[in-house]
Order: sequence, then structure tokens, then C-alpha cells
Amino acid sequence: MEDGTIKIDYNGDRKGKGGRPIKPLIGITCCHNRKQQPDQYLLAGAYCRAIVKAGGIPVLLPALAGLDRPLRSFCQGLLFSGGGDFDPVFFHEEPHPRLGTVDRERDRWEILLARQAWAEGLPMLGICRGAQALNVAFGGTLYQDLPAQYPRVANRPLLEHNQRTPGDQVSHRVTITAGSLLARVVGATEIWTNSHHHQAVKDPAANLNVTARSDDGVIEGLEGTGGSFLLGVQWHPERLTTPDARRLFTGFVRACQQLV
Repeated sequence: MEDGTIKIDYNGDRKGKGGRPIKPLIGITCCHNRKQQPDQYLLAGAYCRAIVKAGGIPVLLPALAGLDRPLRSFCQGLLFSGGGDFDPVFFHEEPHPRLGTVDRERDRWEILLARQAWAEGLPMLGICRGAQALNVAFGGTLYQDLPAQYPRVANRPLLEHNQRTPGDQVSHRVTITAGSLLARVVGATEIWTNSHHHQAVKDPAANLNVTARSDDGVIEGLEGTGGSFLLGVQWHPERLTTPDARRLFTGFVRACQQLV
């Protein structure tokens, strides 16, 4: 520890008794299966597999009305998964004509989780919609539809952010701020990622720094200004097999191990 900040080796396991790596419990948010079974929740298996491979134990968190106990009592970190559009009512805007399907129950739940996790100092990782959820939870805003709302800049056309190629293939470059938490975790300042979104961060929340962008300027990475692990990425690393994608989950799980 230095200056009150815990130094974490994001590539090394924390060992428990007998020399075995400690396996933290990672809460993962889910989405409603509204089209077929409204009373069911869905989560892509890739999120769970990525957490398990990184050394954690996934715990699925369906949307609830509230929390009756501290998050630390049942998990050591939170992963905010991808999904449908975020309702603009939560960042004080009217719906855009191109707004997709929203789930206010999930939106409220994830805002509650993010704020509670921040208060408790739990590590958080937001993926795609999950990064947007973190931003809205702390007071930021979103582009409801990138093609319709993102400002055009001469000689810098908007990239295809909802790729038509398979999700396990990369589609565009992301530049990461040197020295940022994200750069330290993935071990690079330039990576290639996949892209499956039409919403994106517009105005970042006051407690979040922008630390990654695509070549067209769209925000691809956010991280917290405090000392705890808080990262949001606009791509889907759980679908990729690249070294940087693997390191992202490994670094997240290592941060969660510190709370076991």
C-alpha cells in the first residue's frame, strides 16, 4: 500500500490456505426474457465462462426491487452485462425515434447496484450496455442512437459500431490512454475490438474518466476517479479470445480477490 492506495498485481493470483488461488464471487446482472417468458431472466454463457477462466465464481443477479443487505455480504465484485437500450428517462431526455427496447426495471436495479457498489468500494466491470449503465448511474448521459445523433467531423466518418461479422471477430481499433487503469490491465495502449452497439456514452459522469476511444472519437472506455477498480468498456471482451480480452477479466477477478 502506498499513499492509501492498494497496489494490485493484475496478472497474479492471490493465494489462500494450501497455496490455492482464492476464488471471489462475482455478481453478474441479467436481462428479462420478455419476448418469450417474461418471468425468466437471460445471461449469455460467455460472461460466466470468462469469469470462471479468470478464476472467479459467477453469481447471477436478476433485477430486484431493492437491497436488504450489503453487497459485500454475498459477492466481491459486480459485472454489468450487455443487453438492450437504456431508458433515456434516467438521464432526463425524451425518447429518440430510433430508441430500441428498454427495461426500466433492469435500469433501476443496475443504477442501485452501481451506487451501492461504489459506496462499498466493490470492483466493477461494465461491458457494452454495462458501461453505459455505470455512466448513467453516476450522472452521465448517452447517445440514444449513434448514427442519428453523433456529431460528424470532417475527414473522420463514423465507424460501423454494430458490426455484421461474427462477435468473436474484431472490427475496429481502440486507443487507450497511457498509464490508465485500462492500459495497465490489458497491457497495451492500442487494441482491436468487436463492436455491437448503437447507444454510447455522450457526457461522462463526474466520477468517471474517459480512457479509451475509437478512431471516430466515440468513447470506448471509462474508469473511476477513485482508488477502487471501476472499468467500463464499450466492446464485448467475453466473446473474444485475444490476449487483451483475457487480461481484462483476469485483472478484474484479481481486484475482486482482495475483498475475499
